[in-house]
Amino acid sequence: MDAQRARVRPAVRRPLAALLLAAPLLLASCGRAPAARRVEPRVRAVLETHGVAALPAPPPADSVPLLLVADAAASALAPAKRPPGAALPAPEAVVSAAVPFAPGALRDVRFIRLRDARGAAVPLRAKPLAVWPRGRSIRSALLVFRAALAPGERAIYTLDFGAPSPSSPSQRADRPLTQAPPAPWLTQVPQPFEVPPAAVLDEALLPNPDGPIAAVLPPSWYAASLVSGPQLPAMDDRRFPGFEAGIEGALARMTPAYDAYGVTCSAPYRTYYDGPHALYQRFLRNGDAARYRRARAEAVWYRQHELRFSPDRRLAVHVCEREDWSPAAPLSWPVLRRMLGQGMVDDYLLTGDPAAREAVLAMGEALRQNQAALTGGREDVLRVTERNMAWVMMTLSSYYALDPRPELLSTLRGLADRTVAWQRQGASGAFEHDLTRADPSECERGPRGGSPFMTALLVDALMDYHALTGDPRVREVVARAAGWLAERAITSDGRAFRYLWGCETDAYDDSGTADLNLLIVPVFGAAYALTREPRWIEVGDALADVGVKEMLVKEPKHWNQAMRAFGRYLGYRAALPVAASEGQRAAGR
Repeated sequence: MDAQRARVRPAVRRPLAALLLAAPLLLASCGRAPAARRVEPRVRAVLETHGVAALPAPPPADSVPLLLVADAAASALAPAKRPPGAALPAPEAVVSAAVPFAPGALRDVRFIRLRDARGAAVPLRAKPLAVWPRGRSIRSALLVFRAALAPGERAIYTLDFGAPSPSSPSQRADRPLTQAPPAPWLTQVPQPFEVPPAAVLDEALLPNPDGPIAAVLPPSWYAASLVSGPQLPAMDDRRFPGFEAGIEGALARMTPAYDAYGVTCSAPYRTYYDGPHALYQRFLRNGDAARYRRARAEAVWYRQHELRFSPDRRLAVHVCEREDWSPAAPLSWPVLRRMLGQGMVDDYLLTGDPAAREAVLAMGEALRQNQAALTGGREDVLRVTERNMAWVMMTLSSYYALDPRPELLSTLRGLADRTVAWQRQGASGAFEHDLTRADPSECERGPRGGSPFMTALLVDALMDYHALTGDPRVREVVARAAGWLAERAITSDGRAFRYLWGCETDAYDDSGTADLNLLIVPVFGAAYALTREPRWIEVGDALADVGVKEMLVKEPKHWNQAMRAFGRYLGYRAALPVAASEGQRAAGR
């Protein structure tokens, strides 16, 4: 499919407090396109210089602004029944916010407090949604409270989450999540001044992610939390402004519209390359309510139209799989790439919707039970192409992220073992396989080759696995894959990657698929994140410049592949030292 398309086209982590310095400015921009897309960079720099001086003092490191945005829905009170000149009453609504936290930032949701725009305490209830498997700190917490906003109104609340004062030993942050606080904990703690009450645990809490009021955090907060991998806020992307403008413009102008596509088991389809994940990446990099609503709608659409659950709802597979499928038979290749674990775990960690958790666990369990059939039959299905291993590892990592049981960790480590052994069987650094077996129409003879873009998907999966487990072997695997891409898989003109490497009947030595650079360069970002060798960013930036110029985002498949991948590359390179980063920007001018 991609080959046919090609032939018709021309030949460390920053400290949390530092990231939050820009929070008020970022919140002010929520709901509209980032400034980098509206003014020239040099003009924008002048505006920012004057704007920063007028900003209020940044919030402390243990608090974050929470923006509430009410839908602009018409009031239920008819104008004819309202006294002349009377103001519309602000309806009260249940608001829920899933708040992600960086590893180690929070260990007990009872330390969370909420203040409204006037600084008054807001009663709330909270529960942890997931923990980071390493260290067991909270990865995301669900908060539910009430707020009254008129249609279209906005308000900035403040979320405090720091540990209480040392004078309050009963509020220690290392209290186990399962240990109930003493009865006087909320009311009789000696305090030199009044502070908002802490959150109350409620395991029966019901989220309201589609309520009339959305609650969002600054993109700098989402980036620091690593909730969906490394990110860079869109308005901070001064190196690749063309990407920011191009990706947004393409989504707005796509014909037919993105959400006009349906479910198909053969042609390009709406959620190819994980549409929910791509749209959540877009939201996280911008932090506004409109993009949140769009990503949320896509996640719900996927579950309603593309998943089929077993009668007991313990297993779920894509609707393109045979209806009589059981774990004794290997899932088909096209179905493996339609099991969207990353997008569903995004939806759960950012909304708390139990339906998203159910989908992640059911898809993950189907893949866990299917391991013997996938790897022990007539062929190892997971090693037919890098993509097959990638999608399975992504979904099982998402499963483990929400249910970190030892047996799931064992399954994941087994996949990592197979991936390490696969790469070591060849000397190139690629995950070598029979290209003809994968697709004879793309390569008539290629007994040992590799696919750069599929390798990028596998590296993405390995980085998800590494974030959860810290497996030290990932560093060598990713560095070797990056070396292969940089030294052997680039076209002779240096502008792109060979669509396939090692095909004896077609060298693919042209840059007709340079748009795929945006999908592949995150491998260099991952290599930099693991080795801290700046050369990987130098290689990545050079190829990213070409990829941005050749962006192909005319349908959901292409838009998804660019959005899901390149945002992560920007997140990896955001850890560059300031001096090196400035040099990279100068080189790109």
